[in-house]
Amino acid sequence: MANCMPIYNPVVPFQGAILGGICEGKRVTIQGQVHSHAKSFAVNFVCFNNDIAFHFNPRFEDGSVIVCNTMQSNNWGSEERKNHMPFNKNAYFEVVIVVLGHAFQVTVNGQHLLEYRHRVSYQSIQSLQVNGDVILTAINFSGLPAQTLPEPPPYSVTPSYMPNACMPPAFSFTERKSPVSTSTFQMLNLNMSPAFMATKTCAGPVTVHNPIMPFQAAFHGKFTKNRNIVLVGTVSCGADRFHVNLLNSNSRNIYLHINPRFKEGAVVRNTQNRGVWGPEERQMSYLPFAPGQQFQMEIRNEGGWFGVYVNGAKVFTYVHRLPANQIDLIEVAGDVSLSYVQY
Repeated sequence: MANCMPIYNPVVPFQGAILGGICEGKRVTIQGQVHSHAKSFAVNFVCFNNDIAFHFNPRFEDGSVIVCNTMQSNNWGSEERKNHMPFNKNAYFEVVIVVLGHAFQVTVNGQHLLEYRHRVSYQSIQSLQVNGDVILTAINFSGLPAQTLPEPPPYSVTPSYMPNACMPPAFSFTERKSPVSTSTFQMLNLNMSPAFMATKTCAGPVTVHNPIMPFQAAFHGKFTKNRNIVLVGTVSCGADRFHVNLLNSNSRNIYLHINPRFKEGAVVRNTQNRGVWGPEERQMSYLPFAPGQQFQMEIRNEGGWFGVYVNGAKVFTYVHRLPANQIDLIEVAGDVSLSYVQY
């Protein structure tokens, strides 16, 4: 299995997509330091419907206990408690959580701690969440060393909800049984290449591994409230700039333009309507991207605005200037490479 690059020094609270999806043998490694005044912290495996499949919760002021639980439909189940506390205040730690067929297996600092049997399907897990009194230094998603699953092809599009597979087989336009419409060919002949239009039969998010740059893909369905896009990539060494555009394929209006400019030390946000750019937004407390560094970006439609998160931290909001449900295309280009896209 090809391992994803670690996410270094994410801000707490952290929430990010579990790269490559969840399958048996998936390994999540969390490294960090407990605060000197810590009361508790939590690691949550969150499902697409916001259920929590696995809640791992060390509590330092509750008899030094580790509480494990599952939340379904906003209701917590019965707690499972472990009275052995392997964490110490002001001390560094490494937690490794491996997904087994029957349970989550948890190891702390190289020592087996517990197993927590699945109460909901682990295949419904979508993201990882860490909050509480800790500092995080790295989060890594990988497979067990004994696994021999093949690496993903150079360019593949797969439904991320397919069961029992971290990286399902790719498909291509040559495998389509139904005719390709004229509008699809128009999508393929846009200026940025290669463009890839997902089949209309997809019922869930689409995952793309290692796309050729510049990248362009069409959404299936509308970019409605609570829909999101996840991008994992690496900024080129010596980068000047790159951009991410959400746009409409017919009008070519750009509903959200995200444009990190390294020589200017800014992330420019804007909208282009009928070929005319609006006023730029540049205000940010820090630049969340750096040349030569990997990043994870998530763009969420949060109703009347976009919320944009980098490495788990919300870095800005951008109020809709045009109706977001008209967005049907994403473009990424410039001094950047992508290893993972989910939309």
